[in-house]
This record gives sequence, C-alpha cells and structure tokens, in this order.
Amino acid sequence: MSSFRAIAATAVLAPALLAFVACGSSAENNGFPSGTSGGTSGASGTSGTSGTSGTSGFGTSGASGTSGTSGMETCAATAANTAKAKVDMIFVIDDSGSMTEEMTQIRTNVNTFAAKIGGVGLDYTVTFIVKRGTNANQNQICVPAPLAGAGCADNPPKFHHVNQDVQSTNSLQLVLSTYDSPNAALAWNKYVRADATKVFIEVTDDDSGMSSAQFDAALLAKAPAGMFGTAAKRNYIFHSIISKPFADAVPSNGICNGAAGTSVPYQELSKLTGGIIDEVCKTDYSGVLDNIAKGIVDKLGCELGYPTSAEADPTKVAVTFTPKGQATQTLTQVTDASKCGMIPNAWYYDDPAKPQKIILCPSTCTATNAAPDAKLEALVGCKGAPPK
Repeated sequence: MSSFRAIAATAVLAPALLAFVACGSSAENNGFPSGTSGGTSGASGTSGTSGTSGTSGFGTSGASGTSGTSGMETCAATAANTAKAKVDMIFVIDDSGSMTEEMTQIRTNVNTFAAKIGGVGLDYTVTFIVKRGTNANQNQICVPAPLAGAGCADNPPKFHHVNQDVQSTNSLQLVLSTYDSPNAALAWNKYVRADATKVFIEVTDDDSGMSSAQFDAALLAKAPAGMFGTAAKRNYIFHSIISKPFADAVPSNGICNGAAGTSVPYQELSKLTGGIIDEVCKTDYSGVLDNIAKGIVDKLGCELGYPTSAEADPTKVAVTFTPKGQATQTLTQVTDASKCGMIPNAWYYDDPAKPQKIILCPSTCTATNAAPDAKLEALVGCKGAPPK
C-alpha cells in the first residue's frame, strides 16, 4: 500500500505530460533520439562506406556514394494530445439499518479515493446509488465537496447521486432497474460513457437475492449494445466490500463479525471480472478504498489511447519516457502482457493488428506515474524494431 500512496502523491502534484509526436525524415530534429547512436556517416569519396544502424532500430544506414550521407533519420515534432483511460465508477451501497457505520466510512473516505484516481490522469466519473440526505438515523449519505456539490448536490459531469433506497439483498436488482429507469431521476445510463470501463463498488453486509450469472447476463444485455462489454470481453469490473472474512479463500460462506449474511454472488462477480474483495466489517475504510483505488490505477492507469492520426501505423510507433532533467528513454515494445515480467521498461498493444490502446507493463506504469514532471510520448511514423 505504501508504494501506491507514493505514486498517487507525486501524480497529484505533477502528472506526467502525455503527447503523441508524428515523425518523418525531416531535417528538423525534435530533440528526441531516433536511435541510440543513429547511423554513422558514410565516408566521403567515391567509395563511401555504409553507416551502421542505430541500436534502437530507428537509425538508418549511411549511404555509400560519391560523398556519403549521414545516416541519421530525424523526427519533426508535431504534438497531439492523448489521454489516459476513462473510468465510470458506480457505488451501490446497502442503506439498511445495520449499515450506519459502513456508510459513514464511505462518506469519510470517498474524496481521498477519487483524488487518487484522478491524480494519475484517469478521466473518471462517480455515481452513487443509495439514499441521499444528512439524517444519519435514516441511513442517508451526503457526499461532501469537492467530489459532490454543496449541500449534497450533484457535481456534473464528475459526480451524480441516484437517490434510491437500497436494502439488504436487492442491490443487484436495483443496479439493473435504475440503469434505464423510466424515472429520469433514477436513470443513471446517461452518466456512463460507452468508451469508459465501468467499475462497480458494492458495499453490503448481507447476501444477494440475485445470482451472479443472472446479473451478468442482464447487465451485458443492456442497451446500447456493448456498454458493459460481452461475455467474451466484459467492459466492467466488480469490486466487493462484503461480509466474507478477509482471510477466507473465494468462494466462502463465512461471515465476518457483525455481518448479516453470506456474500457468494458478489464474490463470484469480483472473481469473474478481476475485481477486489474486501471486508465490510473493518472499522476503517481508508485502507479498503485505497486498495480498490490501487486496483483501478494498476489496471487502467497504465493505458493510453492509440493515436488516430493518418500517420499512425502500428509498426511505426515508439513510446518514450523522459524523467525531469534526465535523458529520454525509448521503451521496449513487447508482443503481449506475458512478456512484461521478462523485459524491463516495456509496453504492448491491446490488439497488435488493430490497436486501440497502448498499455504500459506494470513496472513501467509504476515508474512513469511516480515521476514528477515527466513526459510520456509516442513517436509516430518511424519504423521501429519488431516487438520482443
């Protein structure tokens, strides 16, 4: 946990600058090396020798000929903005009589949680599904500023509160029914984006009246098609703060001290989607939400949108990282995530044939998020070495 806190702190102060740079064989140099050494100059004269290629794959060979050429390909910098991933987070919170302390913990810690998500550059929104208000005796939540507006108000586009009573076992049913409710005040489909990953955070001390399979099938069927992905490629993650004792293996019918019921359907949804499971009976949720924030950042904070410019060619993109005051490093492209543990300073495409995302390997992501005033850039148009 301490490593994530360091990452978040530096990112809040000075998130890395993200840009795409188009490059070609121009006489103008953008200041970033296209090869470690570039091509060496061919010797002058009628038998000028060939230059050697740069070690990163961007240097070109010096041409032989009557006078020899330098062999250095340069890139003209024409910067275009790019962004990190979009994430829409939906808290669904059991507001039954046994959940007073848990609701207080969510309200107390949610602003710190949101700041950590935003601090690494993620484009995020938060939606609450729970009773809204300031009367703790009626188990209501008033989300404080700066995430919410003054007096429990929405703060669009960043925060919306769906004022819906959620009881012990009906939260999954309510997620589905309120999403596209004919009651505009309850419908939250207008707050989520098709190109964002949806992240649910379930908070309850009881069981579910709906099975995980029923919920998953109904959610994937929601319009527009693909909003939550498909059975082959889900576009949602389900995190659970539930009654399973923290140390128990999944699935568990165990119940933590003070909880009302078992929680197997929620465990199954978290396991299905790669979500985190934590214990609702904990008395301090700062670590609980910190752990979920870390999970979101580790998964989504390492993704950059693929450039959409006409020059973009999957075989002609290089990613560079420049820590403040240090030399630019060309990161190594690998074929897929399985290579991340073997090759340092690496990245890969989500789909090598038709990429939509540039994904940094975990250790690379940690380093870039932790570096204040660093630049993370892509050189577009220069043929690179094949992925390792």
